[in-house]
Amino acid sequence: MWRAFALTLLLLNALYGSWAQGWLLPYGFGPTSQREPQRLAQQIRPQAITVLSAAEGPLPPPPAAPEPTVCLQSGLMNQAQADTVRRLLETSWPPESWLLQEQADGPSLRLRLPALNEALQARLPDLGAVLPGGALESCPDDGPTR
Repeated sequence: MWRAFALTLLLLNALYGSWAQGWLLPYGFGPTSQREPQRLAQQIRPQAITVLSAAEGPLPPPPAAPEPTVCLQSGLMNQAQADTVRRLLETSWPPESWLLQEQADGPSLRLRLPALNEALQARLPDLGAVLPGGALESCPDDGPTR
């Protein structure tokens, strides 16, 4: 009886060893492969990577808070007034900081400044000199459209 028990353990151990080594894979038995050789082939200069301790490497700066912006719009203008304003804006304002919107109720235009930061707000007096009425008001909450 002990002889049969020892022989069974020996046979099971040999069977497990064959399975673990992958010798039974041609017969459909064996562990799944845990290798990813394609990732090794995709590496670019892996020898250039060095691991630094926290004391050796600088920490990245915290993300900057977004700069506060304001949306302003002008009153209605005719085409001649809009051309004067457009010439001033094209020469000294970033193109993404302004837009001239055609109004649905007629051949009039409205200047819209959708995202004024502090630097652009300092330029508003120069712009007010060429705007009809010279005043800008807060935009409604419908957001800018181009």
